[in-house]
Amino acid sequence: MPRRCEICESLEKFAGIPAPERPLKRLLLDERIVALCDEHAAEARAAGAEELADLRAHFQEPEGERSLIERRSPVERRVFPPRPEGRRHDHGRRSVDRRPA
Repeated sequence: MPRRCEICESLEKFAGIPAPERPLKRLLLDERIVALCDEHAAEARAAGAEELADLRAHFQEPEGERSLIERRSPVERRVFPPRPEGRRHDHGRRSVDRRPA
């Protein structure tokens, strides 16, 4: 699935404004890559956002106090590597664990 502008997606989710497919700019802020369309990237540069907190403070919901930028990236991977023995089976219970009564 192609990645879309994070602000356009949030506006689509909160306000019902359809998110158009536009070329993206990727900005590195505080070790997080933020994907923005050309319009929103230019607005972020004009606002002087150099940190993720600045960007979140600038882009707020039209009718609220929430930011349109999520704290975590939509494509953020797991912090820990996968388990070498694979996934646990039996809903994570070991054979020596007691079942709740």
